[in-house]
Amino acid sequence: MVRRRWIYVAFLIAVFSLIMIVSGCRPEPTNTESEEEKIYKAEGVLVGQIDNHSVEIEVEGIPKAFRLNAGMVVTDIADGSRVEITYAEADTPDAENNGDQRPLLLSIKSVDLPPEVIEAFGIFIGQIDSHSVEIDLEGETQVFTLDSGLKVDAFESGTEVFITYSQKELRQYLLSIEPVAGQIGDGNDQLVGEGLLIGQIDAISVEIMINRAFVLNQGISVEGIADGSLVAFRFRESGLRPVIESIKAVDQPLEGEYMHGTLVGQIDSHSIEIEYFQAFALGRGVSVEGIADGSEVVFTYNEGETRSVLTSIQPK
Repeated sequence: MVRRRWIYVAFLIAVFSLIMIVSGCRPEPTNTESEEEKIYKAEGVLVGQIDNHSVEIEVEGIPKAFRLNAGMVVTDIADGSRVEITYAEADTPDAENNGDQRPLLLSIKSVDLPPEVIEAFGIFIGQIDSHSVEIDLEGETQVFTLDSGLKVDAFESGTEVFITYSQKELRQYLLSIEPVAGQIGDGNDQLVGEGLLIGQIDAISVEIMINRAFVLNQGISVEGIADGSLVAFRFRESGLRPVIESIKAVDQPLEGEYMHGTLVGQIDSHSIEIEYFQAFALGRGVSVEGIADGSEVVFTYNEGETRSVLTSIQPK
């Protein structure tokens, strides 16, 4: 009787197993790990774009290549910027389909503060490649990455230059560069001015109050502007007198490429006098040491694209 019962139990087990095999049923997996992509966060430094589809980022001191997610661009983030990123590792279905084992970059943002702009004089040594140059600053050769759109094709090796640049973790970015023509005593393209030395702004620049005569450009008039008014104006150097290209009375200084000063008065129908403050960069070897603030001074200078450069200054 017992034997018959075991035979019956064995028969039921065999039938159940056969049903399981035929129906394709399987036991539920014990591992309940999500099939979604694993997303990682990290901080690093953007080294640069490799091509239209990938970038290189230094993470924990090690450069690493990432694929860009669809529609992602990094052109608005400067090379050398510290960034926060999220990415998916290469074991994602997308990576398997494409055969690309690089992690997929999902998001990126710069966490850098706006860089400090530094001004300096130096000697242009030469262009390394289309993106970088060498400049001698105080006897030390330094490499600069050219800012977007900046050209140095016209500069010869040995040219003295006035530059502005920003310092980032990995590189120095050259923001502007212009030649310092007309050094002391060479008589080239130098302008002469008189004024009141207000004081030194920083190690390489000073502020001078100038009372100067200007010629009015054709069609320009100060009719309706009272003497003593605050004015915003633009001018260009031309011959013996600078030429006013625009002028208007204002209640407060305007933004943009305007000079600001006080209209002293009209000299004649074609010229006026303006008192204004102007910042000058100190040329190589030029110093205001020994000249007291408030002293009347005579100076020579050269016009630059970003700032005029003093080539000499002395008490009047």
